[in-house]
Amino acid sequence: MKKASCLNAAGVSDSNTATTTADASSGTTTTSTSHENTVALVSSRGYRALKPPLPYLSAFFQALENPCHETENRHGYIALCVAENKLVIDELSRHLLSLQPLQSQSQSQLQSRHPYCHAAFEKLENYCYNDMRGMMHVRESVARFLTRKFLRRHETTNRNCSVLGEHVILGSGCAGLLNGLFFSLLEPGDGVLIPAPYYAAFESDMKVVAQCVPIGVYMANPSQGPTVEELERAKRNATFKASTATVKMLLLTNPNNPLGTIYSPETIKNAIDWARSHGMHTVVDEIYGLSIHDHDNDYRDSDSDSNKDNNKFQSVIEILDNQLGNHVHFLWALSKDFGSSGFRVGVLYTQNQILNNALSNLNVFSSVSQPMQSVIAELLQDDEFMDDFLDHSRKLLRTSYRIVVEALREMNIPFVEAQAGMFVYCDFSSWLPMHSFEGEAMLGRFFQDNVRIIMTPGECQRDDKPGMFRICYAWVTPNVLRIAMDRLKLVALDMANQKSGGKSWTKPGTCSSSSSSNDVDNMWQKIYY
Repeated sequence: MKKASCLNAAGVSDSNTATTTADASSGTTTTSTSHENTVALVSSRGYRALKPPLPYLSAFFQALENPCHETENRHGYIALCVAENKLVIDELSRHLLSLQPLQSQSQSQLQSRHPYCHAAFEKLENYCYNDMRGMMHVRESVARFLTRKFLRRHETTNRNCSVLGEHVILGSGCAGLLNGLFFSLLEPGDGVLIPAPYYAAFESDMKVVAQCVPIGVYMANPSQGPTVEELERAKRNATFKASTATVKMLLLTNPNNPLGTIYSPETIKNAIDWARSHGMHTVVDEIYGLSIHDHDNDYRDSDSDSNKDNNKFQSVIEILDNQLGNHVHFLWALSKDFGSSGFRVGVLYTQNQILNNALSNLNVFSSVSQPMQSVIAELLQDDEFMDDFLDHSRKLLRTSYRIVVEALREMNIPFVEAQAGMFVYCDFSSWLPMHSFEGEAMLGRFFQDNVRIIMTPGECQRDDKPGMFRICYAWVTPNVLRIAMDRLKLVALDMANQKSGGKSWTKPGTCSSSSSSNDVDNMWQKIYY
């Protein structure tokens, strides 16, 4: 018997609404009025999950329906709001699909023709249940990779000089692992300090399941990261908020998103020492750690002192000399550095064994499929390809970065000079119709409707200054990126012409004279694509 009931606006069955009941055996349908107790379709936790993790997702989906193409659809939407490196996907795809040359027709040679397919599906253990933290040989392969790229030491038999596979946990991206960390380390209502501006989806990661509270740390110089005094002030201010029980965690992103800057080792070390002095956990998200722009940041000869002096980025693993202890936890994923967010492979490195054991149970909800694990193990062991691929990725990122910053300079738009990542953080406050977050939202809508460009607004990233936008330049080809910058230049040119005529860039209909109002209305209604 199938029952369907009318719903009110809250998604709850109304006790006084009609109920239609269909009897599958007789084929008859009856309608009656129900006075049963109201029953919610989902719990309060379910309603909490209804909120999109990123406020600008609807605009992004609109852009996907009509995307710009450099030759076939130059007037389409250009999404510059997603931090993915699509510039390298073709190269990675070709490598994963490549065939090994055959020297004989033996069975072993035939198996090696498609090494990644062979790794994924030849081993029978990949078809069965296994450790939800990841198969041990895969975790050891990832540990070797972290030792080489983040700890930056060659293979060694000294346990203190290497990342150990037993301390590595694989999960379905950093979001799944963060969810597990918040759930396992904190209590509902506990606070998490995050230097602002920060990645918008962090709030969803900690709120939906673990019910933790994000607390922005506002700094005099966000590019340099938080000082001990700024951390202390944020913690002290949080204690006066009734919604926050206790501040128990510090979440750092290095390289930073959305700024694209790199915190110094001293900043990282001081922040961790401060957190430890307060009995707090520190999570360091280094998901952009291998997308450093500086060509000197080359990992091929990472043991040499001269090379280390040139490297601006140092992982927390290296800064702490691999002594993370029980209260520091490292995150990384293939999503950004390898342009592979669809693989859903995240990495947690923790020396906290109790946490490790807890996640062996929790990770049943966030584990990585074993065929994909085996592909990743095979990929990360190919040192020559890894070095060449990451070096090529850095060159592509630098090329697209230059396209954006050269256009911003031409438009006199201030921006944060990025050292890493795949985005530029820009100050469009001079373009706001009013200096408020309402004005920022209006400008964002103008970009979307009139310029057909979607960027990440600063309010979504908890910036305290209206008018900041993040441009993610690696989600589109360089040619489409140039089209986007040309559209923005047209807006800048119109604004300059208005200002030279004594007119202001304001909300339509708010100017004092009718002629000025019409001019500004025309400005807001003009199409730039």
